[in-house]
Amino acid sequence: MARMLKVGALTSLLLIGALCAAARGAQAQDLDMKKIFRCSATDKSGIDSCDRARTMILDNCTSCHAFVPIVLQQFDQAGWKGLFDRHRGRTPQLDDQQLATIETYLAANFNGQRPPPDLPPDLLKQWTAY
Repeated sequence: MARMLKVGALTSLLLIGALCAAARGAQAQDLDMKKIFRCSATDKSGIDSCDRARTMILDNCTSCHAFVPIVLQQFDQAGWKGLFDRHRGRTPQLDDQQLATIETYLAANFNGQRPPPDLPPDLLKQWTAY
């Protein structure tokens, strides 16, 4: 039992170290997340909604995967809804209204009408599939 606890603790420390290194790498690249998670809204209410959605994405979606596939995907409203329907069981911390805010934001800003945002080549190399 003690050996299992030691292995679990070591695994946790390695995971935390890897996550911290990834975060430092993102910070070292001076990524402007507001630029990457762009907002087409021009009014205060729309911009505030973009900010809320961006924060929810970074606080929730990136706990399972990098943000790169999110900003590279280009779906219409139905495509984003389908993606979120498949993820619903994995996001119990988000209520339906929060998910709708994220879906609306992504459909308005990552829908194929504009090219994906420019990302550093190192980030693009890390992502191979959703």
